[in-house]
Amino acid sequence: MDLDSDKVKQQMQTIPIPSEQLRQRVHSGIEQAALEQRRTTRLQRGWLSIAAVVIVLLLSTALVNHTKVWAAIQNALQFVPGMGMVKEEKSSVERYVLSKPITLKVGEDGSIIITGIMSDSEMTYITMTGQNTARIKNVTLVNAQGEATLIDSSMASWGGSIWTSSFWHKGKLDVQGDVKLIINQEAPIEVPIYLAEAESFASYADLGQTSVINGLSITAVTDKVDGKARISLVTPPRQDYRIEDYGLFGVYMHDESLKLHVVNKADQKLDISSVQGLSSPRSEFYFPLVNKEDEQYTLTIPEINVEYHDETTVKVPAETTDNLNQTFEIAGYPVTVTRVEKTSATSLRVYTDFHYDEQAPASLYMVGAEESGGAQLREGTGEVVYLECTIKPGSKQLTLHINRPDVVLRGPWVFHFQPSDFSG
Repeated sequence: MDLDSDKVKQQMQTIPIPSEQLRQRVHSGIEQAALEQRRTTRLQRGWLSIAAVVIVLLLSTALVNHTKVWAAIQNALQFVPGMGMVKEEKSSVERYVLSKPITLKVGEDGSIIITGIMSDSEMTYITMTGQNTARIKNVTLVNAQGEATLIDSSMASWGGSIWTSSFWHKGKLDVQGDVKLIINQEAPIEVPIYLAEAESFASYADLGQTSVINGLSITAVTDKVDGKARISLVTPPRQDYRIEDYGLFGVYMHDESLKLHVVNKADQKLDISSVQGLSSPRSEFYFPLVNKEDEQYTLTIPEINVEYHDETTVKVPAETTDNLNQTFEIAGYPVTVTRVEKTSATSLRVYTDFHYDEQAPASLYMVGAEESGGAQLREGTGEVVYLECTIKPGSKQLTLHINRPDVVLRGPWVFHFQPSDFSG
């Protein structure tokens, strides 16, 4: 399958947020959404972009890595619903969160969902998404004493009829008791808000059922919202890679059976839904509950997609060369450049062998290259067959700057739930 680097039309507004204001380090990335259509998270790359994909500028909190001292120091963990975030500190912090999302009807066919709110001594952070409504540029938070604080949008993205926004305020706000959130639009919407104090936990296993496979620990935090089961997937922070997809979308071109799925006691697959937001990866989803005391639910994550923090360079001939068989390594995985083919004065195809093994615990299947403007993927596995690269006329050699290696980690991570696991 050929994928060219089509320019994706995108409209984004950003207001930079100083990194020190989110307590730890804050980093930005991009997450794409196909608006409920099948897609792959790696199509966000320029050389694999598809015009139907909506590029979403995301804000995510990078937690301090405590893995080296975890055995000696027991930290306090606080889960933030609706944001896919776990705050990890040496002691409990007074932090208030929105326990469940709030859905608002706007006009005849519009809606706004307040997906998450977090407020502590350093900041207040609000996320929401809307459909068939005007985009929201700011909100006003009114505390129990009637004091009003205007909070501007810090990041936003939109495509078609759907938009997502985050709102950020530096410093402590009094959010205890009855609070009102005013969504500022042509006809302002006033929403009563109650924020609960975040509960502290000693470990990820205390947050919910935890499965450790292939060196990766995944915890499923359960809840019930509007009669549906809500599951939020969280993992301890890592330095070597970041998770791009928990299997909700699946690796591009992989079989549907390899996506995350939930079945009931009768082994019937249940419909899964999620709400578009600014978090990456998409880690929160819903499925219907059956009103039976003896019902059982099994969540299976067959595989996940991760991106390693690694890069390398490799030099290849800029003329057609068969049987090149030049091997380099990235993120600990070997890649062999089998041959190169000059297709024009300025184009070179670099054929690769990723040594992909469907039976291995992990397989590299994709890399980025600064010099690449397109790629061909192998049906069924999604691995790169060749990269389309640009060369200068008359060049004898091309230096490829290889980066962003994508690896599929195989499980399965399996979780078993009873109706009592979903309360609220």
